[in-house]
Amino acid sequence: MTLAETVSDKTSILLSVHGLTVSYAAHAVLCDVSFEVARGDLVVVLGPNGAGKTTLLRTIAKVVSPKVGTVLLDGHDIAKLPVRQLMKTLSVVPQSEGSVFSFTVQDIVAMGRTPHLSPLAPLSQKDWQIVREAMEATDVWELRDRLFTELSGGEQRRVLIAKALAQEPQLLLLDEPTANLDLHYQLEVVELIQRLNRERGITVLAVLHDLNLAAMMGRRFILMHRGRIYAVGNADEVLTPQNIQQVYGVPVVVTRHPLNGKPIILLAERRIPSLRGVKVHVVCGGGTGGEVMAMLTAAGCQVTAGALNRGDSDFEAAQLLGVSVVEEQPFMPISREAFERTKEMIANAEVVVLTDVPFGWGNIVNLRAILEAAKGLVVVFNPETIAERDFVNGEASTLLQQIFATKQVVSVHSLSELQRLLVNL
Repeated sequence: MTLAETVSDKTSILLSVHGLTVSYAAHAVLCDVSFEVARGDLVVVLGPNGAGKTTLLRTIAKVVSPKVGTVLLDGHDIAKLPVRQLMKTLSVVPQSEGSVFSFTVQDIVAMGRTPHLSPLAPLSQKDWQIVREAMEATDVWELRDRLFTELSGGEQRRVLIAKALAQEPQLLLLDEPTANLDLHYQLEVVELIQRLNRERGITVLAVLHDLNLAAMMGRRFILMHRGRIYAVGNADEVLTPQNIQQVYGVPVVVTRHPLNGKPIILLAERRIPSLRGVKVHVVCGGGTGGEVMAMLTAAGCQVTAGALNRGDSDFEAAQLLGVSVVEEQPFMPISREAFERTKEMIANAEVVVLTDVPFGWGNIVNLRAILEAAKGLVVVFNPETIAERDFVNGEASTLLQQIFATKQVVSVHSLSELQRLLVNL
């Protein structure tokens, strides 16, 4: 899948990266990276420190030469383009400008016209008009006579974007445009980038660390891990709990912003030592399984759950945590099909956790699924209260007794007991 998968007209592809591999000494920083960006798109590159994000931008900007692979900008191989010609199509906004001495804001922005000028030639009236338009578009015209070094971090970032605009680029590369800014300036920069993309049609490829800002700003996403592309696509395809937990190594919950519906990534507490890879199936319902699933996913377990009715609070918790769940229609008894899928998940699990869920005629088959399919350890919460939770004329109590008689069962009464049990597996 490519970022431009839905674009059938190849003339709509502005940037094509093919098989890019970059090494520093013997260390590969980028490995076989390939993707395409359509004209007018706004793409955010994500990944932990050392994933290769900045190196990718530097390679596209011809600052770093790849060991293998090509970068095509508007159909032209950048390796064959003179830097001055490349900078007429592409501009880069770094995290900082470095040493700028005592240049005014207008001086800094005017430097963006350099690719369009002959050596030592002064700016023409047209050039100065372009500089002014770039400054007005970024709301820094009123700062034109101020020294760059006297500005706040957010103001400096807007000046650097204005300088990039003065190049009249088709593609804007931004390396951490919101780094080291407070919330006010972060939002200001994000909205500026979106407006330039929307109103001027400038294609944007930006590196960001903050996943929530990225979700707010981008339309397409590239998630990198150890120099490779791990996932690519829209927010729902890339910003999943599974992808984030695998790449960043931390437990997260992905929910939705109540106003715009975009993903919000929340860190979950890492409660127990890593149990990465342990397969656990959770039989729960009615709010009895949310904390259990959160703890297990935080520990890195491969968690499955069900069967659960859509709309059940534990079903919603499983969705937020990225847990694979056998689902049933709301308010409907568990079907034969869902029962068989639940048995498959249980049979594949090393541990089955049965919470203190009430049992009625709709979900009693979950107990039968454990009895028929469980092969490993079965952990049962509060088995002595089963009679209080049995609303099927004693059938739940009978099935639980059979599970105790035929399976390897351990009783627990709290999350902390479950934690200690799993740590000692």
